[in-house]
Amino acid sequence: MGNRILKESIKTSDEIDQLSWFEYACFSRLIVTVDDYGRYYARPMMLKNVLFPLREDISTEAIADAIQHFAELDLIRIYTVNGKEYLQLTTWARHQTIRNKKSKF
Repeated sequence: MGNRILKESIKTSDEIDQLSWFEYACFSRLIVTVDDYGRYYARPMMLKNVLFPLREDISTEAIADAIQHFAELDLIRIYTVNGKEYLQLTTWARHQTIRNKKSKF
Protein backbone atom coordinates (compact mmCIF):
# COMPACT_ATOMS: atom_id res chain seq x y z
CA MET A 1 0.00 0.00 0.00
CA GLY A 2 1.22 3.47 -0.76
CA ASN A 3 1.70 6.50 1.42
CA ARG A 4 -1.50 8.31 2.34
CA ILE A 5 -2.39 11.90 3.03
CA LEU A 6 -4.69 12.95 5.86
CA LYS A 7 -6.37 16.17 4.88
CA GLU A 8 -7.14 18.91 7.35
CA SER A 9 -10.86 18.38 6.66
CA ILE A 10 -10.72 15.23 8.83
CA LYS A 11 -10.83 17.58 11.84
CA THR A 12 -14.17 19.07 10.83
CA SER A 13 -15.91 15.96 9.48
CA ASP A 14 -19.27 15.38 11.17
CA GLU A 15 -18.94 11.63 10.63
CA ILE A 16 -15.39 11.38 11.97
CA ASP A 17 -16.43 13.48 14.98
CA GLN A 18 -18.94 10.75 15.93
CA LEU A 19 -16.17 8.16 16.36
CA SER A 20 -14.78 7.14 19.72
CA TRP A 21 -11.03 7.51 20.20
CA PHE A 22 -10.59 3.79 19.54
CA GLU A 23 -12.69 3.97 16.37
CA TYR A 24 -10.69 7.00 15.23
CA ALA A 25 -7.46 5.01 15.70
CA CYS A 26 -8.96 2.13 13.71
CA PHE A 27 -10.10 4.43 10.92
CA SER A 28 -6.74 6.21 10.72
CA ARG A 29 -4.92 2.89 10.51
CA LEU A 30 -7.43 1.69 7.92
CA ILE A 31 -6.55 4.69 5.73
CA VAL A 32 -2.92 3.57 5.58
CA THR A 33 -3.90 -0.06 4.98
CA VAL A 34 -6.39 0.00 2.09
CA ASP A 35 -5.33 -0.28 -1.54
CA ASP A 36 -5.20 2.64 -3.98
CA TYR A 37 -8.98 2.41 -4.43
CA GLY A 38 -9.72 2.53 -0.71
CA ARG A 39 -10.54 -1.18 -0.50
CA TYR A 40 -9.53 -4.00 1.82
CA TYR A 41 -10.77 -7.21 3.38
CA ALA A 42 -13.67 -6.71 5.80
CA ARG A 43 -13.13 -9.74 8.04
CA PRO A 44 -12.68 -8.45 11.61
CA MET A 45 -9.96 -11.00 12.46
CA MET A 46 -7.88 -9.95 9.47
CA LEU A 47 -8.43 -6.28 10.26
CA LYS A 48 -7.43 -6.76 13.91
CA ASN A 49 -4.20 -8.44 12.84
CA VAL A 50 -3.25 -5.83 10.26
CA LEU A 51 -4.47 -2.69 12.06
CA PHE A 52 -3.10 -3.60 15.50
CA PRO A 53 -0.51 -6.35 15.01
CA LEU A 54 1.29 -5.63 18.28
CA ARG A 55 -1.73 -5.06 20.53
CA GLU A 56 -2.95 -8.16 22.33
CA ASP A 57 -5.46 -6.14 24.34
CA ILE A 58 -7.64 -5.34 21.31
CA SER A 59 -10.33 -7.88 20.51
CA THR A 60 -11.74 -8.97 17.20
CA GLU A 61 -15.17 -8.02 18.58
CA ALA A 62 -14.01 -4.44 19.17
CA ILE A 63 -12.83 -4.27 15.56
CA ALA A 64 -16.15 -5.73 14.33
CA ASP A 65 -18.07 -3.11 16.33
CA ALA A 66 -15.91 -0.30 14.93
CA ILE A 67 -16.37 -1.52 11.35
CA GLN A 68 -20.13 -1.71 11.89
CA HIS A 69 -20.16 1.87 13.19
CA PHE A 70 -18.13 3.03 10.16
CA ALA A 71 -20.74 1.44 7.90
CA GLU A 72 -23.62 3.06 9.83
CA LEU A 73 -21.94 6.45 9.38
CA ASP A 74 -21.36 5.72 5.66
CA LEU A 75 -17.59 6.01 6.11
CA ILE A 76 -17.26 2.59 4.51
CA ARG A 77 -19.35 0.26 2.39
CA ILE A 78 -19.14 -3.49 2.87
CA TYR A 79 -19.65 -5.68 -0.18
CA THR A 80 -19.28 -9.35 -1.07
CA VAL A 81 -17.51 -10.90 -4.05
CA ASN A 82 -17.36 -14.68 -4.48
CA GLY A 83 -18.45 -15.17 -0.86
CA LYS A 84 -15.74 -12.90 0.62
CA GLU A 85 -16.49 -9.61 2.33
CA TYR A 86 -14.57 -6.47 1.45
CA LEU A 87 -14.85 -2.84 2.47
CA GLN A 88 -14.37 0.41 0.64
CA LEU A 89 -13.85 3.86 2.11
CA THR A 90 -16.72 5.86 0.64
CA THR A 91 -14.97 9.20 0.12
CA TRP A 92 -11.61 7.77 -0.97
CA ALA A 93 -11.61 9.23 -4.49
CA ARG A 94 -12.18 12.75 -3.12
CA HIS A 95 -9.22 12.61 -0.76
CA GLN A 96 -6.55 10.41 -2.36
CA THR A 97 -4.77 10.08 -5.67
CA ILE A 98 -5.48 6.80 -7.40
CA ARG A 99 -2.26 5.52 -8.97
CA ASN A 100 -2.98 1.93 -9.94
CA LYS A 101 -5.20 1.07 -12.85
CA LYS A 102 -6.93 -1.78 -11.03
CA SER A 103 -7.93 -2.50 -7.43
CA LYS A 104 -6.49 -5.50 -5.58
CA PHE A 105 -9.87 -6.15 -4.01
